[in-house]
Amino acid sequence: MNRPLEQGNATLGFVLLLFALGTLLLSGLQQQLSHQRHLVASEVGFLKQYVQALSAQSWGSQLRWNPQQTWQCQEQPKDGWKVCVLAVEKNVALMAAYGRVSGQQTPMILWQWGMIENADWISTPHGWLDFCPFSEVAKCQLPQ
Repeated sequence: MNRPLEQGNATLGFVLLLFALGTLLLSGLQQQLSHQRHLVASEVGFLKQYVQALSAQSWGSQLRWNPQQTWQCQEQPKDGWKVCVLAVEKNVALMAAYGRVSGQQTPMILWQWGMIENADWISTPHGWLDFCPFSEVAKCQLPQ
C-alpha cells in the first residue's frame, strides 16, 4: 500500500554508506600525510645539520692551528659553527666540526683525519669519519 513512499530509502542508505566510507578513507589518508610530513621534517632537519657541519669543517680547514695534545677550538658565533682540532701524533691530527641548527638538541659532528703543517690544516685523503675514533669516551668530549 505505501510502496510509493518507500522507494528512496535504499538510495539514501547507499549514499550514507558511501559518505561514511569516504570519511574513513579521508581520515586514513590524513593520518598517512601527517606521518609523512613528520618524516620529511626530520629529513630536512638532518640535512640542515649536515650542511652546517660541512660548512664548519670547510671553514675550520682554512684556519690557523697549533699542534696540541688537547682539544683546541675556534667558533664563529654568527653562523653557529665550531671546529676543534686535536694533535694525536707528530703528523696526525683529528678535526671535529659542527654547526648549530635551531630546534636541534644535539649537533651532528663530522670527524676528519689530517695533519697540521706550518699551522695549516691538511686533510688526509679518505680521512672522513662518521664517529669519534677513540675508544676512550673522555677523548671524544669536545670542550664547551
